[in-house]
This record gives sequence, C-alpha cells and structure tokens, in this order.
Amino acid sequence: MPLERVKEFKDTTFKYDAPAGWALEIKRYMTGTGLTVWQTINFPASSGVRTYTAPLDGLEAILIKLKAMSTGVVRLHGGVIRFRAIGVYFDGANGEIWETQELGFGI
Repeated sequence: MPLERVKEFKDTTFKYDAPAGWALEIKRYMTGTGLTVWQTINFPASSGVRTYTAPLDGLEAILIKLKAMSTGVVRLHGGVIRFRAIGVYFDGANGEIWETQELGFGI
C-alpha cells in the first residue's frame, strides 16, 4: 500500500439554515486504528441562513468522513474545511519504510 500523507485540520465553516439545529459527526482514518469517531460538533439552530465556524484543533488524519444529523430540516448552502499536509505516516510493524529519492547536491 502506498504511503499516505497525514493532514492537520484547522477548522470547518458551514453556511446553513436549520431551525432545529444539527450535528456533524467526524470520523477519522489512521493506519492501524481504522475509521473511528473523533468528535461530534453541534451547530446552533438558525431562523435564516447562518455561517458558523467550528475549530478542529488536534485532528490529524489520513482521511475523514463526515455525517450530518438533525431532528429537523437542514439546508446546507456550502462548507469549507481548512487543513494542511504535515507529513507521511508509515507503520514499521507492517514492513513499511520511507526513503528519499536520489539526492544530487551539485558538487
């Protein structure tokens, strides 16, 4: 299996209309742990279109999966998740290794 880059997530912003409010369940995937629930974020009820930003401090993952839940109607108008790639994850117990490509120093 190819090595996957680990991402560090900063925050998520959603533009929505939800009279009953809603929740966002975030699952993360890391090699060796599989897909596990990381956190559930509760978004407040709104009487019109609202923009809400929630921090994702401490979330590091190869992949994430989102699940929106509500007891009422939710209208999602858009969303953004900010993250950056921070490195490569490999598991030596599975025989995985990491090597650079050939390095030429121009000397």
